Amino acid sequence: MRKEHPGCFFACLLYLYGYNIAMTNKIDQLSADRDALLAELKAIDRLRRGSLSRQVYSKKLAGLTLTQGPYYVLQGFYKGKKFSQRIPAEQADQVQRQVANFKRFQDLADQCVSLTDQITQLAETGPDGKKNSRRRRSKPSVSRKLKPS
Repeated sequence: MRKEHPGCFFACLLYLYGYNIAMTNKIDQLSADRDALLAELKAIDRLRRGSLSRQVYSKKLAGLTLTQGPYYVLQGFYKGKKFSQRIPAEQADQVQRQVANFKRFQDLADQCVSLTDQITQLAETGPDGKKNSRRRRSKPSVSRKLKPS
């Protein structure tokens, strides 16, 4: 018969309590970070997908080079289809900020997904959970058909 140390049980309890507190604090911090990202996402009220390019056309006429433009074109893909839209020069700066907002929105949304994934993994991993645990496969059955000899 093995005798247990009386302090061992309490040490294990203290460890598990500390582990749960640390996990809760980590989840709370990740949730706070996610809430901050969501607030930033909500603050973006104007955006446009695609990229804005500046185009200038040059043509030679009677030995002289004439330039036309600049012209601004917003191009991108939406639902698998390419789009292109000419933008007036006086709106180019505004559209460029909206395109930057779209890229910022995508980056923030990606960060939000990553944080939510971390929160989910931490919440599902209990103090007795194993990292990288794999499901064991049952042994294959031996009921193979024998070939006649």
